[in-house]
Amino acid sequence: MLALLRLLKTFVRAARLPTLDPHATCVTRWRVLPGDIDAFGHMNNGRYQSLMDIARIDFLLRCDLFRGVVRNRWVAPVGQAHIHYRRSLKPFERFELHTRIVHWDERWFYFQHEFYRSSDPGRPVCTAYVTTLFMGRKGVVGTDEVVPALAGRPLAPPPLGPDVRAIFRLDAAA
Repeated sequence: MLALLRLLKTFVRAARLPTLDPHATCVTRWRVLPGDIDAFGHMNNGRYQSLMDIARIDFLLRCDLFRGVVRNRWVAPVGQAHIHYRRSLKPFERFELHTRIVHWDERWFYFQHEFYRSSDPGRPVCTAYVTTLFMGRKGVVGTDEVVPALAGRPLAPPPLGPDVRAIFRLDAAA
């Protein structure tokens, strides 16, 4: 229920904010609520992933890409998630989630998510890298079709950084 309320808040909020460039970082602001807490008194690790899902939807909304997803009846399942937790988020603590696309190839989009305490915006408490792709009725839709359909124009992917290359073992796959 909490995730649904946060998703609804995201749709309402995105409609009031200016459109972002798809290469920009999308920032969402949250508070650790009682339903986010696990038995150890900090935000549950599964909640991080739920919020990353909502942040990717916010990214699509803010970049004016979500309508294209709905129009084409695409879904965007996650392929991989690599998460590095550094510190805990405590009950009622405010935090920001920064989301951006760091690269895409012919099949996958590579997202970076960074969680920052509002009281310490210089050091992430958690960094995650997630791959996602788009699927339609006939299966996987290549990024060469997705990007122009959503952005309304061809876009070049951000350059592939060594950190993303190492995390997803992209050199080994080549």
